[in-house]
Amino acid sequence: MDVYRTPADSLDTLVVGSLQPPADFTALARRALGDLAAALRERRGRPDAAAPRWRVLKVAKGGSSGRGTALRGGSDCELVIFLDCFKSYEDQGAHRTEVIEDMRALLKSWWQNPGPGLSLELPEQDTPGVLRFRLASTDPENWMDVSMVPAFDALGQLKSNIKAKAQAYSTLLDSGCQGGEHAACFTELRRNFMNTRPAKLKNLILLVKHWYRQVRGLAPGT
Repeated sequence: MDVYRTPADSLDTLVVGSLQPPADFTALARRALGDLAAALRERRGRPDAAAPRWRVLKVAKGGSSGRGTALRGGSDCELVIFLDCFKSYEDQGAHRTEVIEDMRALLKSWWQNPGPGLSLELPEQDTPGVLRFRLASTDPENWMDVSMVPAFDALGQLKSNIKAKAQAYSTLLDSGCQGGEHAACFTELRRNFMNTRPAKLKNLILLVKHWYRQVRGLAPGT
């Protein structure tokens, strides 16, 4: 498509028709992730009979898919799982690895078939504290990289029109963590910020992403 020759009043149509991921793939991926979130809450398919060591408090979606800024040709989603076993930022750092191992076993057990029209790929895991997998469509141009991140519920029940308590930030500063180490705890703030912006802002972000991809000669999904 030639963005430069598209009239200004036709850009929104171009974004929906050519830049956003196809609606059918988005719906399939959203349904699959919803099923996964429900399974995590219910802990179906646990590989052993031991009492649960953790319980899901809530699930938040971030990444470009969660914020409505995903570009066609490969998107990303951060699925943040807030758990009751993390009582502090320090707890998250100390116990995240074993929780990831639990989730990996459950993911393999639950998702032999993630749903019609989708397949699940589990790549080499190279990021500590994150469980990565890919939801792939039958169309090789449509896929979503998902990062499952267990996190400390630092914000509690957060509403879109209410600011987080200052204590969440002061406790973070006092924890002595590295920069960005607990960014997932604040996923809801970033998502709520984008979701309250006008649709034209998201369209502008997609246009800039598309332009950058063209200028740099990047493949879709990069």
